[in-house]
Amino acid sequence: MWKIKVPENAIKHIMKRHKDWIRMLGLEDKEEIRRFINEIISQPDEVYKDDIRRNVKYYLRKLDDKFLCVIVRNDEVVTAYLINWEKYNKYRVKRWSLNLFFR
Repeated sequence: MWKIKVPENAIKHIMKRHKDWIRMLGLEDKEEIRRFINEIISQPDEVYKDDIRRNVKYYLRKLDDKFLCVIVRNDEVVTAYLINWEKYNKYRVKRWSLNLFFR
């Protein structure tokens, strides 16, 4: 079965650049972050393809008034960050196509 990888360099990048959602969820270490990302990938609220970069997908999980957006290129997680409703609507119109999954 095809599996999306969550590489160490992606976890390090997320911990350095996108600490807001890690703190918000009370995650404390790399393995907790990796498990949560894997949970989003396996049970997303929505999944979109990128209109510009065909090898990129966006796995979204609704968190209160925001979305956690996990970006996957080919079969690897690249990053994960929070987006608000304004960005969500902008990307849905201008960047994302083909909602592959909606829960």
